[in-house]
Amino acid sequence: MRKIIVLLMMAVIAGSVQGQENKKQLPINISYFGHSMVHPGIEAGYENTFLGPFNFTVSIGTYVHQRNHSAAFLNAGINWRHTFPIGYSMEFGLGLGYLHTWQHGGPTYTVDDNGDIQKEMVIGRPSLMPSVKLGLLGWDFRKKTSIPLRTNVDVIAFGQYPYNNYSMPRFALKAGVTYYFDIPTGGN
Repeated sequence: MRKIIVLLMMAVIAGSVQGQENKKQLPINISYFGHSMVHPGIEAGYENTFLGPFNFTVSIGTYVHQRNHSAAFLNAGINWRHTFPIGYSMEFGLGLGYLHTWQHGGPTYTVDDNGDIQKEMVIGRPSLMPSVKLGLLGWDFRKKTSIPLRTNVDVIAFGQYPYNNYSMPRFALKAGVTYYFDIPTGGN
């Protein structure tokens, strides 16, 4: 899993450095991702600003809902962010991703047509993950200081589809920081 995260981040960084001539900072975000607010998780990602207040995000994360399930996800989204001159910011975003969940507990068994009980290997549940983000508590320290940091608290509503032939609505509280790393820009 660690290798996948490193490879994903390297691919995103390589693509962003080649595609941006005037960019001088690389924003990387790390956040607490609390499924139903209290089930702990972590999310890390990258954002790329385009067309003024809009940005594109890519993130990878995981959470554990104790005695129920564990999950890993990969998500991409488009966000609109408005930052006021004092540094306060708010944002709204839409995303689409891949969510994979694994049940907690003991082994899973099935009964065949003859009534024989078989132990079944469970590989988890792959799902589509549409999401909506509402961020009303953000602060960009770059507006009033030289600190290349932004904090955020967001409410995320996301779905798990399919879930028993239906869609399972879920929500999370996300609280994190974005650090803007300086990157070299091939010039004088």
